[in-house]
Amino acid sequence: MKKSDIRIIQFFNKSRNDKKLLKRFVKFHRELYRNNPHYVPLLDYEYLGFKLLGITGFFEPDNLFYKHAEITFFLAVDRDDQMLGRCCAFVNHRHNSHWGDGVGFFGHFESIDDPAVAEALINSSQEWLKEKGMDTIRGPQNLPVNEATPGLMTDGFDTRPIVYYHYNEPYYENLLIKCGLNPVKRVFSWEVPVMTPMEEKLERVANLVMKRKKVTVESWGQRSLDTRKEEMLSIYNDAWENNFGFVPFLKEEFDKIIDDMLLVMDKNLFVFVYVDGEPAGFFGGVPNIFECMQIGSFISKIELLRALKVILGAKRVKGFRFGYLGVKKKFRHMALDGVLIWYQKKYSQARGYRYCDIGWVLDDNDIVINTVKMMKDVKLSKTYTIFEKPISN
Repeated sequence: MKKSDIRIIQFFNKSRNDKKLLKRFVKFHRELYRNNPHYVPLLDYEYLGFKLLGITGFFEPDNLFYKHAEITFFLAVDRDDQMLGRCCAFVNHRHNSHWGDGVGFFGHFESIDDPAVAEALINSSQEWLKEKGMDTIRGPQNLPVNEATPGLMTDGFDTRPIVYYHYNEPYYENLLIKCGLNPVKRVFSWEVPVMTPMEEKLERVANLVMKRKKVTVESWGQRSLDTRKEEMLSIYNDAWENNFGFVPFLKEEFDKIIDDMLLVMDKNLFVFVYVDGEPAGFFGGVPNIFECMQIGSFISKIELLRALKVILGAKRVKGFRFGYLGVKKKFRHMALDGVLIWYQKKYSQARGYRYCDIGWVLDDNDIVINTVKMMKDVKLSKTYTIFEKPISN
């Protein structure tokens, strides 16, 4: 497609017309992937909000994220106003304060297989970020920042859909490379069959740690909700502090994540470990509600009924995503991750789960990678790649 045939529409979700454009933005990915069985969209409410249910969308101006961030949206359309692509660009001031850099982000990137469309979207994002004083563009990074898996799917296109793992077509990688973006980090996920016999090495390590150290393990219900929130926030921010791109959670945003999670949570998938009574780490999993969110029947295309199906069906899903974890830095030499995985596997087997996805593991996280390799029949499932490039003056 000729560049002259592509028109970029920029908006900020502030006016009534912006809200109409935002609905087009959100709907586009469904149009693009409507015949792809590996694609499962989030509920539109998660982007746009739903006041009657008390849901604040990722893109709504009163979302907590925008207390410390700025965002703009881009649509790419042709001469007939038909959608060709979309993306957003944002500046996360807390990220730049934490890391002392000038990185701006693009996210929710979707495009037809045309380099000219991708280039128009990335260039528009880059120019806006440059106006905001940024010197680097990085992405794709979808919202919410600390929950959505970062990067572009670059392997695992035919694997099982997992909650909060976004899908994209294989050609996207080539589009970004042609825009001058280069890979800077990879994120892995593995699928593990739950019902395999307990790994002897993992069980031996867990028992040894429990005997030699003043280590105790608790389930979710042994302490109050407020205590659990406080412990998890403290552990998470300590454990992830130096991980690539991580931004420490604020209490109010972390509390909201947990409150939202309670709707579909299997509390027994959360395991907490203490050393001499001090919270040292936790591992948590959430049911793979994407099993309930496939779009096929007429009913599944009605968002309110689809949301109800998720809430009612969460307890019947066959697998879970093991995506919430952390061990405080000062306890990492104690092999507590093996203890946590062992206890969680014992419960998940008793519950009858069939598979577990262990994900959002950075390519330099040797501790988790080596622990995963102890498990039987584990297989690499998905790879996501984060890209960036300098913003030229």
